[in-house]
Amino acid sequence: MLVKRWVKQEACQVLKALLCSELNLSPATANILVNRGIKSKEEAGAFLNAPLSDLHDPFLFAGIDKVVARVLKAIRSGEKILVYGDYDADGITSTALLVEFFRDIGKDVLYYIPKRLEDGYGLSLDSLKRIKEKGVTLIITVDCGISSVIEVEAAANMGMDVIITDHHEAPDVIPDAYAIVNPCLKRSCYPFMSLAGVGVALKLAQAIKAGLDGKDSAGPGIDPSLIKYLDLVALGTIADVVPLTGENRVLVKHGLRVMNEGMRSGIRALKEVASIKGKISSGIVAFQVAPRLNASGRLSQAEAGVRLLITDDPDEASKVAAELDAMNRERQKIEEEILEEARYILTSSYDSDSRTIVLASDRWHQGVIGVVASKLVEEFYKPTVLISLSDSMGKGSARSIPSFHLYKVLARCGLYLEGFGGHKYAAGLSIKQDMIEPFRREFEATALNTLTEDDFRPSLRIDAEVPLCDVGWELHGELSSLGPFGAGNPEPVLQASGLGVLYPKVVGKNHVRMVVTQGGLRFGSIGFNMGSIYQSLAMKNVTVDAAFSLNVNEWQGERTLQLNLKDLHY
Repeated sequence: MLVKRWVKQEACQVLKALLCSELNLSPATANILVNRGIKSKEEAGAFLNAPLSDLHDPFLFAGIDKVVARVLKAIRSGEKILVYGDYDADGITSTALLVEFFRDIGKDVLYYIPKRLEDGYGLSLDSLKRIKEKGVTLIITVDCGISSVIEVEAAANMGMDVIITDHHEAPDVIPDAYAIVNPCLKRSCYPFMSLAGVGVALKLAQAIKAGLDGKDSAGPGIDPSLIKYLDLVALGTIADVVPLTGENRVLVKHGLRVMNEGMRSGIRALKEVASIKGKISSGIVAFQVAPRLNASGRLSQAEAGVRLLITDDPDEASKVAAELDAMNRERQKIEEEILEEARYILTSSYDSDSRTIVLASDRWHQGVIGVVASKLVEEFYKPTVLISLSDSMGKGSARSIPSFHLYKVLARCGLYLEGFGGHKYAAGLSIKQDMIEPFRREFEATALNTLTEDDFRPSLRIDAEVPLCDVGWELHGELSSLGPFGAGNPEPVLQASGLGVLYPKVVGKNHVRMVVTQGGLRFGSIGFNMGSIYQSLAMKNVTVDAAFSLNVNEWQGERTLQLNLKDLHY
């Protein structure tokens, strides 16, 4: 296990005391709220309630009135519209949202999801030619397009207007599209920059709906007729690991409620094949629902994911969900094989002093190397690039640590790349095989020049320190109200010090289960992937400081609180 550096968050005591008295909160919960940017009682109330009225008016996007006018013209004149999505869960949900929205307002539209291995990321010239043959005159991209300069020009030359909706960081040169809706553009004027692609798609739907109603503004909040799409927004937003702050947190909180109402056949079917019991949480979406939806785009054709989400037929939904579940099992097997091979290289022949990891192989499936790269970052805590080779060309997936901004670093290494795009923590790239070694050297040199030793030691934020006597169902309820949890709004981590350890044992593949004690109180605890510390815990009279989240363990109909261990100091 990598030794983590605990970073304790001390809140403003005056504001903390105010929240405790005015909102009847525990000191731990008040501490967390203050450390997550809350500056007043009113802000705390808004955070805890996350009302839909906090959503911004989509007409704050510069130029969206032009977009609405073009779409309404296409609807009224009977033009063929096509929604062009990406092959990941964000792109799939974005596509499904707009297809269903247009269908609900009486306009049938076409959609296209590129094949990862054949078309590559974003718009492709071959796909545009096929789209033109269908008589399409207006293309709306979702979750892609901001880098497709050549392709957008080609579409225009074919007589097709392109409206780009995207959320990825823009390159220096952007497409000359009919219009672009992207909160990351400096000229966008939109107050929240961290929307997922599906969030931007929802904003477009809001604006079009207002236009159909003869309005030039949608106002804050959301039209009641659009609330049904929030399950798709929650799914895509969680899957794309954008920060669950601001508008994203509002969208996901209400989207999970819509999801748990069970109205969408496709999500019900995914829940069935994944053996999900009870309510769906953000964690369940991230680790059980989204991977099955992503599997289609990684190994096959992501169009199946769109079909699953837009069908009203429970039988079709069950059939497609079963296919996705099978693909997901295949994906897991392929990932494990690549992970084991990468680990072997790193432990047997790779320079252990290297600050980065860049590996390439013609045996690795392009569709899953991103997930493997994430696991290597978690295990080795180094910026990682994995490259799948074919015919002297490589397609790479990169993942990073907090201090190493991938998109900016790849821009510095652009001389060696055929193309790239992405975010701070995740990016994709294309590269010629003979450029991999010089790219590796430049990537490594950038890390050497910009990162310190402390950057390579993972930190763990401690949100509050509590004695075990304060740990109970009331605290659990308060902490739950801070969700949904994910990137940017992580599940709170508490610290309890000087705990005794009873009955430690290794369970499952590499997990530690034990009972911790303090002042006569006992709590069951589980430490996932912490089996390597079992021998230390088994020593007589050992005491530990535990960093943990507070979860519910359900067993044979009984619900008990359990400490989900994040790290131990002893």
